[in-house]
Formats: sequence, structure tokens, C-alpha cells
Amino acid sequence: MGDVKAVLFDLDHTLYDRDATFLAWARWFVRERLGLTDDSAYSETVDLLVTMDANGYRPRQELFWWIKERYPILEAEVEELVADFYRQHVSYLSLEDDTRLLLDALAAADLPFGIVTNGSVNQLLKIRELGLMLARPASTSRRWWGAGSPEPAIFLAAADELGVAPRDTLFVGDNPEADIVRRGRGRDAHRLAAQGAGLAGPAQGDTPGLLDLLTRRVALGRRCWTCCELVHTPPRPP
Repeated sequence: MGDVKAVLFDLDHTLYDRDATFLAWARWFVRERLGLTDDSAYSETVDLLVTMDANGYRPRQELFWWIKERYPILEAEVEELVADFYRQHVSYLSLEDDTRLLLDALAAADLPFGIVTNGSVNQLLKIRELGLMLARPASTSRRWWGAGSPEPAIFLAAADELGVAPRDTLFVGDNPEADIVRRGRGRDAHRLAAQGAGLAGPAQGDTPGLLDLLTRRVALGRRCWTCCELVHTPPRPP
């Protein structure tokens, strides 16, 4: 890996806390749509919705079919509930402070960044709500490219859109199975600090440097790979 000249990010669970967003929506939904205000019933139902959400990996149609079966007070059809969810939950999105600092540090270092995400136009709505459309990202998703992570095409397309060679592009994601081609642990924070070529921007006063901010992302459970590692999987020995 040479000097890092661009950074690609996964969206959910990486640039924002997806679980915290769902929890905030679930609290609203249980109170306003299910009408549960008793402390015990309210807390139990919120916890149940969070469990059924499965960190966002349960299909929305399946989730709301289950909710409708359990809570017949809901008269809306499943399709309507799903559409309402996508409209409503974006209002609970927010960037963590470290994420804002990291993106500001990338801009200050004149390093372009992009977002690689699976999904539909709903992902673009999230990007807009988070204010990332103003931060000049190249947003690459299955909707526009017909391919999604962990397929190599989407990473090559994103690197090309940023105008940077794959070998010089760092990818930050949270899920090895969903985000990368080669199953692996990625770089942990220690190894990233040791190999952070091109990222060692100095700290400014009380503001951490770029490498330190990126290391924090990794330490929180996000993982880092270069695009060339994502795309070129070494052949298995005979």
C-alpha cells in the first residue's frame, strides 16, 4: 500500500450510529403508533423491536409483517408501514462528533472521500439528511452501478469516480462479510497506526490529527482495507 490519496466509507454503522438511530425511531413508534405509555410495556416493546431489527439486517417487509401480526392496532398495510419507516427514521440520523472531525480533517488534508453503500434511493436520503452531500463525496451504490459490496465492480467504480488508483484508496467498513470480497479481519487500530502512510496529518491545538481520528473509527469496530485488497483476492494454494 502506498500513500493514501482517498478514503471510501461504508454508510450504515460506519459514518453514523445506525443502531442508535433505530432505537430513537423505535421509541417514537412504540409511543405514537402503538400507543404504549406504561413504563414496563413501553420498555419491553422497544427492546423487542430492537431485537427483531437484527442490527438492520432483517428485511423491512419481514419486520413490519411481524409487528402487524403482534400489534393488530396497526391498520396500515405492511407496504405503507415500510414506506413510513423510511420517511420517518431519517429525522433521527446524526453524525457523531468524531465523524465530523474526521471528515473535516480529510477536507483540510485535501483528501477526497466517497461512500460505498448497498441499497436504493433510501441510502441517498440518509446521505442528504446527514449533510454529506455538502462535503463533496462521491456516492456509489447498487442503484447506480448495478453492483454492490462486496462485488469488486462497486469499489473500482468508486475509486474511479474519485480519480484515485485502487491501491491508494482506503476503505472503511464495519462488516467483513457484507463489505469486502476477501473475508478477513481488516486492519486493527494498531496496524493502521503503523501503516498510515499519507495520513499522518498533525494535530491542530486540541483537535486530533487525521490518522488519530481514523484510528478511532477502527477502534470503534470499523475495519479498514485498501481497494486493491478488496478487488484482488490471492489465489488459493493447490
